Amino acid sequence: MTALRVATGTAKGRPLKMPRGGKTRPAMNRVKQSLFSILAARLPDCRFLDLFAGSGSLGIEALSRGASFAAFVDHSPECARTIRENLALTGFTAQGRVYCQDCLKFLARPDLEPFDLVCIDPPYLKGLLTPILDALPSCPLFTPRTIFIIERQKKDDLGLAGRPALELFDERTFGDTVLTFFRIRPPSLAPATGDPAPAPPTPGPSA
Repeated sequence: MTALRVATGTAKGRPLKMPRGGKTRPAMNRVKQSLFSILAARLPDCRFLDLFAGSGSLGIEALSRGASFAAFVDHSPECARTIRENLALTGFTAQGRVYCQDCLKFLARPDLEPFDLVCIDPPYLKGLLTPILDALPSCPLFTPRTIFIIERQKKDDLGLAGRPALELFDERTFGDTVLTFFRIRPPSLAPATGDPAPAPPTPGPSA
């Protein structure tokens, strides 16, 4: 396996540890580099949320590229320990905070400022996305300006067409991996209950 490293930014080239046990699935380098190239203009001074954080590589990449703060959420104590070590290795301890708890419980917290960018990268095909997507529209941590990115397999259908409160605006495909970009539709623009959801825009080009 290729060693996990920060791809660019102030911590470029710094090695990152992986949680013991081999149960995490870090984003492929090609996917991660494409993701952060797409987000480049939005990263400086943003508040970044890394859900199902694993090693913390996505949130740390965001900090390396100028994010002002990153929160890392994972229910695994081993992952939480590894993320703290990786924050220390990259010099971002003061700019990151690790939450060792279930992602759904984290989304119910009322005591944090809203986030600008949210990466959601759960284990594939485990049914974890549906409850997360259900919770997003009413979550106090997000606004209509928040951008969400989900990394998923092609076969893992999000069902966004049946979620009128969520607006898909881009998708990028890398083999069997798909990055889906969406936001929360402002209440005044969301279709009324029972109305058909508008068709999503044409996805962006595949890589």
